[in-house]
Amino acid sequence: MKVIRNTYAKFPNCPHAEAGDEVRWEHARLGFGLIRLSDGKCLFRTAPVNRDGNRLSNGKPPILSGIIAEVKSKGWVLEIG
Repeated sequence: MKVIRNTYAKFPNCPHAEAGDEVRWEHARLGFGLIRLSDGKCLFRTAPVNRDGNRLSNGKPPILSGIIAEVKSKGWVLEIG
């Protein structure tokens, strides 16, 4: 998978995804982590999930492609495909 666009703000000492970065999902105990292939850094983590991979809050699977994160009030979007 690749990062299509990321308009989130950059912060010092915090990994930031750039458009074109190769990424993969990794299932961990607390959720799915979006891992950059070039250095293994975690760029994003979903809400907590159960053993089946569904969110604890509502039992639905998390969104793992397309627009995965968005803050409408600030205009920030993280999209992968």
